[in-house]
Amino acid sequence: MSVNNLNKQSVTFGHMYRNLFNRIKDLLVKPAKAWEIIVSERSSINYILMTFSLPLIGAYSLAIFLGYLFGHQEWDFSSALKFAVFIFSACFFGLYMSYFILLKLIPIESMKSDKGLAFKMIAYSSLPIYLLGIVTALIPQTFFFFFLVIYAAYIIWEGLKVMRVNVDQRSWQTVVLSVLVLLMPYGLHKLLIYLSRFAL
Repeated sequence: MSVNNLNKQSVTFGHMYRNLFNRIKDLLVKPAKAWEIIVSERSSINYILMTFSLPLIGAYSLAIFLGYLFGHQEWDFSSALKFAVFIFSACFFGLYMSYFILLKLIPIESMKSDKGLAFKMIAYSSLPIYLLGIVTALIPQTFFFFFLVIYAAYIIWEGLKVMRVNVDQRSWQTVVLSVLVLLMPYGLHKLLIYLSRFAL
């Protein structure tokens, strides 16, 4: 690889992770402003995956791997890898399953004609799950912070507000979307652990 190509790659990755950090900060500190920018962006589902969801899911999976590996007296590499794969699969497929359920079963007018908007809602409102998962995987004593995943509901509420959903509909849609975003990865993760018991 040439020096020019290496520099371009470094700039690209540096720019991507700088944008990722800024997006995380904005969603946590000023979600309404973040949603105004998100809704106005013309970004594809693949772009959101590559620049936001997959880096965070990957970091979550790595944290699970390291947390399991260093949290046990014996280095059980295969079990640590298994649980990391379970988390990655649960978050990744949970993302898509939540997206399809949102499109098919939850009638949000602004998302009927813009499927990308529906994916943005699921992807960006999943942020608290990934962040808290990373922290609790590496520092198990902080497990009690898991109640803070309800902050995802606030992110969803602000997102629906920016999308001009009226207050009456916004209330129940926030509840339904919050349950969907929070429980889908959890349910899939538990299912994978259960099925693994029957693996040879």
